[in-house]
Amino acid sequence: MLFSDIVNQHYDNLNEIDLQMVQYIHAHPKEMTTMGTNDFAKICHSSKSTVIRFTQKLGFTGFSELRNFLKWQNNPNEAVEETTFKKRIFSDAERTINYLKDNDWENIYRALQNSRNVYLLGTGVTQQNQAAELQRLLLLIGKPAQMIPASSQSNEFKRIVEKITAEDLIFVLSLSGENQHLFNVLNVLSTHRSTIVSITNMQNNLLSGRADYSLYASSSRSPNPTDWWLQTSSSFFLLIEAFAFGYVDYCRRK
Repeated sequence: MLFSDIVNQHYDNLNEIDLQMVQYIHAHPKEMTTMGTNDFAKICHSSKSTVIRFTQKLGFTGFSELRNFLKWQNNPNEAVEETTFKKRIFSDAERTINYLKDNDWENIYRALQNSRNVYLLGTGVTQQNQAAELQRLLLLIGKPAQMIPASSQSNEFKRIVEKITAEDLIFVLSLSGENQHLFNVLNVLSTHRSTIVSITNMQNNLLSGRADYSLYASSSRSPNPTDWWLQTSSSFFLLIEAFAFGYVDYCRRK
């Protein structure tokens, strides 16, 4: 996959500033391979945080990963020094476990316990599988949840939304948290004032900014650009189990 393919894949999520950065990258491929985050931000008349958000919209963890990808694209026979893909699974799990240890979800558990209905919305195939696992665990715990289609235009979504109230809790799962179609859904849900819990990759994103509460797991792409479509997801299931079983502990304490 080339950089242009990645841009096309995420085009709907990019704003005018993002597209200006894309144009610079296309026009200066060699300069990009030696440039730092601050240098790129300065040239694009932007900020470091805006650059990082731009790279994350494209699925990179940060500017350095984007730069390494561009290095490979310019010199495909030159190996980019990176950790093995298998080790990234361990690294993602470690980052997620450290996050799980340092967070207290009592406010979310209280909202879950007091909710009238629980809904789950996943924006992609992997996220729908994660939502299905959370649904399974909540059912075993005694807190059934209903899946919501990710399209605000579907009749099923419209029918469910008619019944949603401020007493309901909605889990929204999205890897990047930057899916534009998702925000059409959030705009509709916000009018019903229901409580929203986001589950996304461990990075700042628009979805977590719109949610009442946020849960995170670490996910990484393959270090080999030729396998750019491969990405770890096991840490999300680790998060989901920790959250669900933590809720069991919370209910016992109460």
